[in-house]
Amino acid sequence: MSEERYEPVSCDYHDELEAAAMHKQQVELEFDLEGVTQREKGTIADVYTAEGAEFVKFVGGAGAIDIRLDHIISMRTANE
Repeated sequence: MSEERYEPVSCDYHDELEAAAMHKQQVELEFDLEGVTQREKGTIADVYTAEGAEFVKFVGGAGAIDIRLDHIISMRTANE
C-alpha cells in the first residue's frame, strides 16, 4: 500500500461510509488510485484500519479494491 502520510477523514464522513457499508447501499465513488482519478458504482463491503491508515473495501464492476479513505474524492448514494 501507499507510503505517503495518511490524512484522517472527519468522523462524520467516516460514519457515512460505515452506514453505506452496513446498509449495503449502492454508491458512486470518485477516488484517486495510484495518481489516476476514477469513478465507479458499487458497494462498500467493509471499512477497516491497516498499516496506520483507514480503508474501504469497495466492490464495483472491476471487482473488489481497497481504497484509502483520504484518497476518496466524493461519494454519492444511488438515491442522490
